[in-house]
Amino acid sequence: NQYIMSKVNGYIIYEGKSQLNGGNIVAIVTMSSKNIKTGNMASMWILNADIKPTEASKQGEDASVCGDCKHRAVNKGACYVTLHHAPLAVYKAYKRGNYPITNDMTIFEDMKVRFGAYGDPSAIPTQILASIKAVVKNNTSYTHQWKQGDKILKQVSMASVDSIAEQKQAVSEGWRTFRVTSDLSDKLPNEIVCPNTTKAIQCADCGLCSGTSTRARNIVIEVHGAKKKKFVKQQQLNTQQGL
Repeated sequence: NQYIMSKVNGYIIYEGKSQLNGGNIVAIVTMSSKNIKTGNMASMWILNADIKPTEASKQGEDASVCGDCKHRAVNKGACYVTLHHAPLAVYKAYKRGNYPITNDMTIFEDMKVRFGAYGDPSAIPTQILASIKAVVKNNTSYTHQWKQGDKILKQVSMASVDSIAEQKQAVSEGWRTFRVTSDLSDKLPNEIVCPNTTKAIQCADCGLCSGTSTRARNIVIEVHGAKKKKFVKQQQLNTQQGL
């Protein structure tokens, strides 16, 4: 039995209706990661249960896991997640029946967990997030659904904000924020630059992006990666529209 357990590389922690739009979704936690920025963390993948994530994104069926996020492909957004890599592999493994279902969140005890490596954590019942949060060493979590978020989500998750106006609104509503900017010269007094940028500290060892459960300042990071140009264009548009 122990041999079988050691072969399991992920668990289904939720299979049911999306809290965002009622669509069929699944949340899977894979137990390790080779991501250079985050370090070795267990990763939560929140996926449309019926359609490959690549197709769901094209068809706009990713609303069940991404809500109204402006970075979705259907919104011509700059989402940094490469869907045909890990999310698609996890989806295929799920369809092959590779992941057992668990209701026992103590299996994540003392681990470092990334809530929402893909998908918005608010898509699943926040009670599940709280029960994982209660046993882990640290977590990272980001939600674009902070305008609708509840108290538990605030405790576990950063509000993902895309402008200074949004940052100020989220802070006034009691959130800690994670803001992506095209230029760090606009850093606010209540923000610090992501320690991965300034000190090369991996998320697994940092733990600052864990909502109001820590009293650290808000985080700002300069946009990076392949979608940088798209993001800058989007940010300029947001500014013009007063968002």
